[in-house]
Amino acid sequence: MIEIYYKNNEIQKYKSIDEIDYLPDNIFSIRFIDFRNSDLELISEKFDLDLTSFSKKEDIEISSHYIDSPDQLSLNFTIPSYSSSDFFEEKDISILIKNEIVFTFLSPDIEDSLNQLTQSIYNFENTKVDTYHQLFIFQIGVISDYYADIVELISKKIRDLFQNTLKSKQFKENDLDYIAELRFNNLLIRESLSEFQRILLLLKKSYKNKNHTSIKISEELSDLRVIADYLQYNFNRLDDLHGNINSKIELEQNKIFKILTIITVCISLPTLIAGVYGMNFKYMPELEWDFGYPFTVLGLILSFIIPLVYFKRKKWF
Repeated sequence: MIEIYYKNNEIQKYKSIDEIDYLPDNIFSIRFIDFRNSDLELISEKFDLDLTSFSKKEDIEISSHYIDSPDQLSLNFTIPSYSSSDFFEEKDISILIKNEIVFTFLSPDIEDSLNQLTQSIYNFENTKVDTYHQLFIFQIGVISDYYADIVELISKKIRDLFQNTLKSKQFKENDLDYIAELRFNNLLIRESLSEFQRILLLLKKSYKNKNHTSIKISEELSDLRVIADYLQYNFNRLDDLHGNINSKIELEQNKIFKILTIITVCISLPTLIAGVYGMNFKYMPELEWDFGYPFTVLGLILSFIIPLVYFKRKKWF
């Protein structure tokens, strides 16, 4: 789907590129949602865009994610998808500026998440956007708020797990697996956030002569640094949580080993006595005792009870 924002505040949606009557002077934003790679060539020809950077999205060099050419500015980065599943997924976002028009390329789930966030935080219908420049800065702000939103989501999950851990006395391997999932999601956000910060730093240099834009970008960078601190705080809490669960698991294992030790000692002494009198030697004086059997049974019982009393005084159980 294609959404075109006209300068008269009109918004039109199209299903096909062929339906669009492209008049750059009347447009300040075009959004491509759920586009296919096969559409890129047609988009490039229709809107006179250089989309070669799309083929370099996997490259780690910042030059593949931020391209400032004389007639076009290209930002290519990934953000974790905002979903209810345990794992986040990286989704691509591309923002291009050419002919004073902001071209945005999004996947459907990211589009929905950003729209929901915009509606919940901003009164976008009453927000006046007069130029492509204002819209571009507004989009940067929404993405920054999106990072804050997903970091808050991870933080809440960690807090809930911490509270459950403090109350629970039994732990499973699933608890450690869940911590690993949270750590992976947190790491994914940190990598994406670091990439976005580098892009904004380069963007700030490009707009250093435009005070208002430079100030806005500086504000977003400040917010992102605070978010980065929260990410590090999440890592610290996950380390504490992992150590706490491991300590409690070790205590549970120690209790099990103590119980096994008690059972082993209590059984081994009676087994030793029974083993002695189970030998088939001819000369065993106890065999002639009238009360040999009761004494042996009594010895078996005492050899079981005495270790129990000893371990009880040692507070092993």
